[in-house]
Amino acid sequence: MIVPHSQIVNGVKDLWNSGGFPRGKLTGWPSVDELYTVGMHQWTLVTGSPNSGKSEWLDALMVNLAKQGSWKFFIYSPENQPLELHHAKILEKYIGKPFNPGPTKRMDIEEVVSGEAWMEDKFFFCKPERPDIESIVSEAINAFMMVSHGENWNTGIVIDPWNFLEHHRPPHWSETEYVSAVLSSVIQVVRDYNIHLWLVAHPAKQTPRRDGTYAVPTPRDISGSAHFWNKADNCITVWRDQAAQSEEVEIHVQKVRFKHNGHLGIAKLMYDKVTGRYHEQKQSMRVVENKVWYDN
Repeated sequence: MIVPHSQIVNGVKDLWNSGGFPRGKLTGWPSVDELYTVGMHQWTLVTGSPNSGKSEWLDALMVNLAKQGSWKFFIYSPENQPLELHHAKILEKYIGKPFNPGPTKRMDIEEVVSGEAWMEDKFFFCKPERPDIESIVSEAINAFMMVSHGENWNTGIVIDPWNFLEHHRPPHWSETEYVSAVLSSVIQVVRDYNIHLWLVAHPAKQTPRRDGTYAVPTPRDISGSAHFWNKADNCITVWRDQAAQSEEVEIHVQKVRFKHNGHLGIAKLMYDKVTGRYHEQKQSMRVVENKVWYDN
């Protein structure tokens, strides 16, 4: 089918009248917003070394977006189960207090109840019968249709991680062919709906350097296929110096397909282990690809 030229022209005029291509949704961290915003009909690959905080950062991002309103999230995160544990971690980020007793005053039961009420129509957790990516995305779309009630919601789908999914690779396909086909199928669904999909994928086994740190991985280091890099709209690596037990976390924006959503660079955030929140620090940008930002 050939799309009529007039149909495209009308869309171009609408974009021009609205001020051009819009930026994506803001993440809640100004230093990250300079580099990465959440564009709809797109997907973001998130990677990082083990225990670098990929899932924690993604949970914090969901909370920031949900606070802005008009978001519903569908989450498949088997590494964060039981689901009560995942709820508690999200409550910490929303309330800003620890869930467990300790030196810092914990959230009280009234805060737990109010936090759960806030989460109720925003966070939905999937336990699919077939935990493959296509089934999860399809289930999320169907669930969204049921809970949106015709309202204009932004939909976020979080799959964390790729390595825990079931994979039904035909015996005559290589892993590269399989990854390409599956991602292409998912991308088409993402393009058709008002969705942003985040997919977490672990890199292949890394060897620590002499000082105990790991090099910053890229999507090309993910076990299986270079198509994670090729097909993603955005690629982000979460990295921190684990040997030094640093609370500083670097958000490496390594790919942004559409320039109105951001550009390459590194933002620095401070991680609060007590609440799981991420905070800005002053002068948290670097020079990347001849773009001059702040530096410490």
